[in-house]
Order: sequence, then structure tokens, then C-alpha cells
Amino acid sequence: MSVDIRFGFGNSIKYNAPRLDVKSTTSSDKIFSSRVRDIILNDTHIKFNEFGGWNGIGTIFIEPVFQPNKKEDIPLIPAYPAFPNIKQYPLINELVPIIYLADPNVTENTSAVAAYYLPPINIWNSQVHNAVPSADVTPELENKEYPLVEAGSVRRITDQDTDIELGFTFNENNVLNNRPLLPYEGDIIYEGRFSNSIRFGSTVRDIDYPNNWSRTGRDGSPITIIRNGQGDRSRNIQETTDSWVPTLENINTDKSSIYLTANQQIPLVLNSNIPDSYGKNLNQVPNVQSYLGDQILLNSGQLVFNSKKDDIILSSNKSIHLSANTTLNFDSPQQITLAAPKIYLGSSFGDEGIQLQSAVLGEELNQALLTFTQAIEAASEGMIYAVAITGPISSVQSAGHLLKSACTNFKKTLNSKSILSNQVFVNKGK
Repeated sequence: MSVDIRFGFGNSIKYNAPRLDVKSTTSSDKIFSSRVRDIILNDTHIKFNEFGGWNGIGTIFIEPVFQPNKKEDIPLIPAYPAFPNIKQYPLINELVPIIYLADPNVTENTSAVAAYYLPPINIWNSQVHNAVPSADVTPELENKEYPLVEAGSVRRITDQDTDIELGFTFNENNVLNNRPLLPYEGDIIYEGRFSNSIRFGSTVRDIDYPNNWSRTGRDGSPITIIRNGQGDRSRNIQETTDSWVPTLENINTDKSSIYLTANQQIPLVLNSNIPDSYGKNLNQVPNVQSYLGDQILLNSGQLVFNSKKDDIILSSNKSIHLSANTTLNFDSPQQITLAAPKIYLGSSFGDEGIQLQSAVLGEELNQALLTFTQAIEAASEGMIYAVAITGPISSVQSAGHLLKSACTNFKKTLNSKSILSNQVFVNKGK
């Protein structure tokens, strides 16, 4: 049975892939170290269409580490990502393990193989990059950026110019100060090249380098920390600026953080913590730093919660505390509803009936004022015609005219209900 492969890696493997001078029987059970010389990441690559178009993204072109190609006319060997769901593409000059496994032609030829690559070899134990230039480049750089430290080859950049080709957009100078994370026993840590990371860790109390989530609690309590960007002024665990010395997450200084805790206290400093709305119940104000339990903390320069289709629901067993250093703004094209047995505006400090005054029911007050105005208006009629034995009382009559005019105008206002708000309504309650 033949398989017609028309797209993707299969097409590029079938028609375009040069082979190393090895047989499948000897290559399939071995791993080769190879240097990355090029990679297809988008449609601007000269071999984009030749290697399957968009289905060829991630194809790299390699040379053997021990036999680097120094002539441009020698074709490089293509290799393909070994994992379909994890995209960890190498940089140019990084070394990758190469394995030879079945290619799409395996149904026609059971011995047909192609080169696949695994994630880059951890030459420098660096999460930023692990590039090693070709032999014709390394001697020139060795005295500058690749000094031998103690017994091992440890790469420690001492200036801001590495001169290593890593790609078209990746600039090592932009990430030189990105420090690796310090691991603890049992941790599983995923680190990106740009100081973004996920730590699956736990509470670890009796340690040489304490962290900010293990001050209390029980050893082994799980914690997950998602961090995007270390702080601009962050320092390593030795309180120096050396970028090769590990650091720890800091929820207050890292760019953006999500902490999922289980019985850990996290020393998050709130930017606004105004407790006035609690009034006499200040002991009920949540204390973020002393809370010991299961919680999720988010901290960043700005938080945006946006629902594209339905609702945003905030629900709490106790209180929901909203605090801001400038304003709290609520806007809606239809209505804003506050429902509670008691609603305090301004503050809840004081005693009801003294410092805390009741709101007035607008329609009922309007009707009461109208009834009272009508009574005053009737009295003004008598004043207009006020007379004594000696004759009309002009001062009283003048006052009556003024009072009647005022009542007439005030009645117009009350009847139009213009003094009542069209936006704010108070529930009469029980």
C-alpha cells in the first residue's frame, strides 16, 4: 500500500530530506549531537514552501558537532520537532540531540527514517540559551565570553557584547540579566528564556535560602507560582546582581504573578488598603499577609477581567473589599443595584439616628410637601383679605400675596416632580 503525502512534514521528508550517511538499523538506536544552523519560523524563510509551508514550521537545519560544514555549498540536514504538542524551538548555534525515527514513508519502506530533534542540550545550564559557536568561531570568543571557571566550563557573561549568532530577532543583550530560579527538593520548574516561569513547588521551611512562601505552614504543602518577568531591581539569592546566580520569585517586585497556595502566607503588599467601609468592624478587615489558607493571588501593573459573552460573578463567604487610592467607578447603560438590609453611604462609623441619618423617600416627601403647601396656600387666601375694625390690614395682605405666589410656584415644582432624581432610587424597605 502506498501513501500519498501532499503536505506537512511528510511532504518535506519524502522529497527534500538529505540523509546522513547512516543506515536506519544503526541510526535508530543512537542519539547524535548536532548544531542548529537555521530554522523555519514563518513564510519569509527561503525554504518555507519547499518544506511544507506552514506545516513545516519548526524545521531546523543542522550540522554534526564534530564535523561542522564550513562551505556554503554543503547542504545542511533538515530535522523535525519530535514532540507534536510542545513547541520548544532552538536558537541558532544551540546543540540539539538528533534521533532517527520512522518517517511517513514507513508504510512503503519499513526502514525509512528521518531526523527528529529533542529540546536543546543544556550545555551551559542556562534557561536563556545554550548556544555553542562552531569551532572556527569559538577560539576567538573563548577568552571573552567563555572563561573556564573552576573545574567545569561555566559560561559567565562579563560584558554586554557576546557576538554569538542566535537568530534574527533574539538578542542576548536583552536577556543577559534574566536569572534562573533556585530549585528546592521535589520542585518541577518550567522556565522560558525571558524570565517567565511556572514552579510546581511546596512549603520548605528549614532551608539555607528561605523563600517568601515558606515562613509558616507544613512542609510539603503544594504551591504553584506563575511568574512573567522578574523585577527591574531584583537581586539573586546572594544579594548581588550576577545573572548566573539563581533568584527566587517575589510577588511584590516581579512584573506579573499568579500564586495558587495551600496553607501558605504570602507577603503581598496591597497598593490600597482603606478600611473605612468596615466602620466599627475593623477587626473584620481581611489581612492578606497574615492569611494562612488556600488562596489565589494575582499581582500586576493592571488587572483586567473581561467577559466576552456572559457575566462576571464575584462570590464570597464573608466580605468583598474594594479599595482604590483615587476613585471607584461603576458604569452601566441600564442600572446599578445595591441590595442589602442596610446600605451606608459615606461611612458606617457612628450611631444610627445621630451620625448615621436615614435616607428620605422622595415620592412620599414630595407628596407631604405638596399637602403642606396646599394648606399654606389656603392660609394665604385668608391673609389676602385680612381686615380689622379700622379697615384692611395692608401688611398682612401683602404678605398673603407673597405667600400665595410662593405656594403657587412651589406647587408647580412639586407637581412636576422635578426635585426627584430620575437615576437614584431608594427602596422603602419593610
